[in-house]
Amino acid sequence: MYPLLPWKILSVPLVLLTACAVYFDEVLKAIGCDVSDQAIVRYLPPLAMGFVSLMFGLTCYYAPWRFVWRVVPWLNKLFPDLNGVWVGATSSNWPKIKKLIDCSQSAETVTEQDLFNIPEQSNTIAVQIKSSLFRVTVEAILTSTKGEAYSITAKPWRHQHTKDIHLSYVYRQENPSHAHTDEESHLGAADLILRADKYNEANGVYWTKRRWKEGRNTAGTLELERVSDKLVSIGELRAIAEEQKGKVGY
Repeated sequence: MYPLLPWKILSVPLVLLTACAVYFDEVLKAIGCDVSDQAIVRYLPPLAMGFVSLMFGLTCYYAPWRFVWRVVPWLNKLFPDLNGVWVGATSSNWPKIKKLIDCSQSAETVTEQDLFNIPEQSNTIAVQIKSSLFRVTVEAILTSTKGEAYSITAKPWRHQHTKDIHLSYVYRQENPSHAHTDEESHLGAADLILRADKYNEANGVYWTKRRWKEGRNTAGTLELERVSDKLVSIGELRAIAEEQKGKVGY
């Protein structure tokens, strides 16, 4: 999540580390400890990196930084703690694509207005986000295809005008029991928007590369809400997705 931090904040640890390297021996001498400059140069950098990694590199519920963020929620404005399970719905343009395909295989015609009037297809989804200062990953279970999606790369960024936080990622989706109109595996991408005052909600868009040579690649919207800030296994995430499907009925 470090791309969300202003350069002024990122520069502070570097300044402090440099100051420690220069004056640490003097401070130790003042309290009666005699440590050589060679020892400071050798051990201070790995100790500092170890502290930062231990403090900000973990994603579990009891990670040190996550505990601090729960005690001081304001810190979410710097970079939000996105860890946990999110549930919601996707809205896909697949019915419009299917209509075009059906028309191409018959004498039926369709107008742009007809396509515009066709409602999108809604499906439930469960998403798990793991985030630390250094890394963000996304996993998702889609009830429509029983498929599992996982991010290949993900990057948070802050919109320079609205100040909203975006999480943009590329993912691969595996569909073991796919229909004949689908693929066993395909790439896709998504862009989620999180507002600083509502960082437990996210919405955005997605698009896929599935069967793009035949014009079957889909796109749509995402609406998510975090229901737990604890991480779960992929099996538990699948059960949560099915539970959400039972609640909303699609």
